[in-house]
Amino acid sequence: MWSKAKRAGPLAILAVVLGTGWACHGMTAGAGDATIVTAVTPAGGVVGVDPDAVVEIAFSSPMQAGMEAYAALHVGPVTGPEVPGMWSWADDRTRLRFAPEAFLAGGMQYTIHLGGGMMDAAGRAINYQSCVDQYGGMWATAGRMSGGMMAGRDMMGDGWRDANGTYGMLFPFRTR
Repeated sequence: MWSKAKRAGPLAILAVVLGTGWACHGMTAGAGDATIVTAVTPAGGVVGVDPDAVVEIAFSSPMQAGMEAYAALHVGPVTGPEVPGMWSWADDRTRLRFAPEAFLAGGMQYTIHLGGGMMDAAGRAINYQSCVDQYGGMWATAGRMSGGMMAGRDMMGDGWRDANGTYGMLFPFRTR
């Protein structure tokens, strides 16, 4: 951990010493800290994404089995249809990757949606607020969720609802 903090600079070293984790800047949360998102690829708001780019979310701690059910990639906004494909975990359960059935279309908006009720392996809810600005995420408010016809499964029920009353986090991006 020291080498990571040393490369990150004096503020990150202070964060490690104080136990804050600073995961938005490449560090991971400590054992007693809430699990947070440490990377979103592609990040929300990015334009010009290669249509065959990897779609992946990284977490600071291993996630509970079955939480992939609360991830979706939509064509257009969150109310658009889901892209056919499969979400799967890396062996350490800290990285969730989407494998579409076909390459994404060029010149289109897509939205990654992560459910607010996702839990880590210790049964703790994910703290999405810590990196909202870092990865271009936005809260999936009731207004955003009902702004059109929800295609497919219900994404406003258990597993999707966050303690703050939203339905998780959205990361819209556009392909080139």
